[in-house]
Amino acid sequence: MRSNILLEKCNWSLLRIFRVIVQEGSLNKAAIKLFLTQSAISQSLKRLEEQIGEILIIRTGGKFYLTPTGEIVFEASLMIYSQLMDCEERLNTKKNSLSGTIKLLVLSRVESARYDQLLHDFHQKYPLVDFHVDVLKSKEIQQLLLQKIPALGIGINQIVHPKLNYHTLLNQKYALFCSNKHPLYTENIQSIDQIKGYGFISFQSEQLNDPLSPLSEVREKILKNNKLLVTTNNMDEVIRFIQNGIGIGLLPRHMIEKNHKREMFKQLPPFPYVSIIPILLMWHKDRELSLLEQYFINDLRSIFYGN
Repeated sequence: MRSNILLEKCNWSLLRIFRVIVQEGSLNKAAIKLFLTQSAISQSLKRLEEQIGEILIIRTGGKFYLTPTGEIVFEASLMIYSQLMDCEERLNTKKNSLSGTIKLLVLSRVESARYDQLLHDFHQKYPLVDFHVDVLKSKEIQQLLLQKIPALGIGINQIVHPKLNYHTLLNQKYALFCSNKHPLYTENIQSIDQIKGYGFISFQSEQLNDPLSPLSEVREKILKNNKLLVTTNNMDEVIRFIQNGIGIGLLPRHMIEKNHKREMFKQLPPFPYVSIIPILLMWHKDRELSLLEQYFINDLRSIFYGN
């Protein structure tokens, strides 16, 4: 080998695959262990041999043997693996010793299995970190963040403010519903124009009722042919009144799908849903994030986007 070839040319990804090939004793077993195709494993071995400039493995009679160079490279891969594992353990120990508080400003009734999992996993990794959570209206969350309050916000915003960072966490699909206690439950309704003379249950939200809200147009169309029967600022009360056949109303579709009484509800047009309202992660662009906040944001991105 030319001098410094391992230092200058080889990458850890190829060395890692080579280590597993040798330890497993075959390319096929290595592919299974690494969740790769045998072709990908074979190509990685070829690339490593090309980088080093020598054959590392001789395959014959269904078996393979390491060349003298292959022995040296394998030994190097084991040493690197051992050192990286040691560093990983030290990093985890350092992270697990992190302490402090993460302040969250959160919209009520944010329902997401991935968000719940994130909170669980984050606590497992950083058990000394505590949370301060305030449940507020989205407009209040944005106002506080604009004041550079040391917090992260999770809520709804129709207007994007240039001083804030926004990342969509999930999209809530709103639809129109009635229950099996309502006359429309047994009707074949194909258009929202067919819904006339009934009561509407309105969820009062400064975001959802805002003229810029994508729900506003449908809401006003419903109210032209039906009367406003109930107004509440509590989503559970909207569900209660709809469930008891008192009126129809707009709800996040996933809330009904997860409801243990979901068979009681019927979705009404327009289909497949009225509109999408995104739930956003927000923070001020000019505020320096704490290390804990950076970890929390990275983990949120990872669990929602897989990166």
